[in-house]
Amino acid sequence: MLKFIFPLLIMVIIFATILIMYKKLVDKKTNRELIVISIFALYIMAVICVVLFPLPVQKEYIVDMIKYNQGVSNNLIPFMAWVDAVNDMRYVGVLQAFYQPIANMILFFPLGFYLPIILPKWRFKKIILVAFLSSLSIELTQEFINLILGFNYRAFDVDDLICNTVGAAMGYLFYRCVVKIVLISKEELY
Repeated sequence: MLKFIFPLLIMVIIFATILIMYKKLVDKKTNRELIVISIFALYIMAVICVVLFPLPVQKEYIVDMIKYNQGVSNNLIPFMAWVDAVNDMRYVGVLQAFYQPIANMILFFPLGFYLPIILPKWRFKKIILVAFLSSLSIELTQEFINLILGFNYRAFDVDDLICNTVGAAMGYLFYRCVVKIVLISKEELY
């Protein structure tokens, strides 16, 4: 298996190099803006590593997965993850049953929070559209990898699209709440 640590390390090194070059040659951004953009870029790299790695690279493993039809199933039925979670609650407990849909919401929460900071002119609809398209891109990339491997190593799941988009919406709403609290706090100081 190609684990996610090695690709993440390579991406961080490349990102740091580009960031240093950009800062020295072109940018007039403040250090605060640079920190926010850096955190956001690290978040994007972490998401890529979580959703795409580990990748199977051992020929024997791939052959066995195809031979014994061991791939995962795609889910094209909306809210099936929630139905499964409710059914599984009796056997595994609430947290374990709802782990997958909640984790998918948490995964995109930072996207909804950071986009309006980095791109302040963007409003809710645009951020939700970007979140949905980003999630769709991930699902399609996973499906493309499945085609290359010859079996479903990662599932295309419509519930991932829904939960990721909801997570980004929650992140945006949290951002709006933080902005209001900060503005109210500033008014009280004066």
